[in-house]
Amino acid sequence: MTLRQEAIRRLAADSRPLPETEPFSTRLYQPEDGYGVTRLFYAVYGDGYPVDTFYLPEQLTEENRAGRIRSVVARTEDGQVVSHIALYRSSAPNPDLYEYGLGLTLPAYRASLAFARCNSLLLSLVEDGVVDSFFGEAVCNHIITQKLTRQSGAIETALEAALMPARAYEAEQSADGRVGCIMSFKVCRDRIRPLCIPSCYHQELTFAMEGLKLGRELIPDNGQLSDEGSQFDTVRFDHAGVARCTITAPGRDLVPRLLSLETELRQAGYAVLQCFIPLGDSRGAAAATLLQQAGFFLGGFLPAWFGEDGLLMQKLFIDPGFESLKLHSDRARTLAALVRNDWQRSLEG
Repeated sequence: MTLRQEAIRRLAADSRPLPETEPFSTRLYQPEDGYGVTRLFYAVYGDGYPVDTFYLPEQLTEENRAGRIRSVVARTEDGQVVSHIALYRSSAPNPDLYEYGLGLTLPAYRASLAFARCNSLLLSLVEDGVVDSFFGEAVCNHIITQKLTRQSGAIETALEAALMPARAYEAEQSADGRVGCIMSFKVCRDRIRPLCIPSCYHQELTFAMEGLKLGRELIPDNGQLSDEGSQFDTVRFDHAGVARCTITAPGRDLVPRLLSLETELRQAGYAVLQCFIPLGDSRGAAAATLLQQAGFFLGGFLPAWFGEDGLLMQKLFIDPGFESLKLHSDRARTLAALVRNDWQRSLEG
């Protein structure tokens, strides 16, 4: 039995009633909050949340101690956690870019101020300079998280189609299928960086960059990929059916290697392959053009993702479910339309 399985078995056996009306207070995460946070995740997501840490109190405490996660909780007097949100280092290679999310609240407390107070305390870390930049992945089976992300000052720049597995929402029956996510970014302390916008996505990325107020030195898209082998790392989330490929040095062998990876993923029943491409020089733009020709489609623009900016491209082995997206802002709807149009292009070859 794995640590995850053992932790879930323990949570499933905990028959104590969840709090409903008890008073609460908010604070930065303390080690004694660990089990309460994992119980909250289990209450909301069942056993379907794809990241093991949020079922393992000791891991969660260590991540907070190391500063890789900065959690805020709302807790009752007897220590039960009713709401949680965090800034945390996730998939971005840039250690100064945190993800804003992991926001969830027990149903009985969703009409209270528990989450709003957690959110306010968390964003004070940004105002105090503890965090340079952050991004959020807001689910699109409702608009609550999208509203909160907008209120934080972050701007929508990318759409991750069908990212989250349906079973992550079975406990609350809040989605009929896989759930897409809108990515939003706020760069609080920017610096001048080189940027090569792929000509195949010039219009789309120009739109995605609107309002970010970034200082960039633009490089023409006229580069070629080298004969040297590509360098990339792939992380597989078996429970979610998602593979994330972070490309650090694209070469001429990139597409054949990705197509080989795609074959493996299809055979293993995966749903999504994401590719994160650096745009700090013309090689990234050349790679984007080749991936587009190989059936990948646009995800969006990722400011400061690598330190330099990045591009998300994606390939799905299932229907992306664009019709079921619930989107809060006009900007998000425009972005989703751009992504959907490129997905349609990818089908037509």
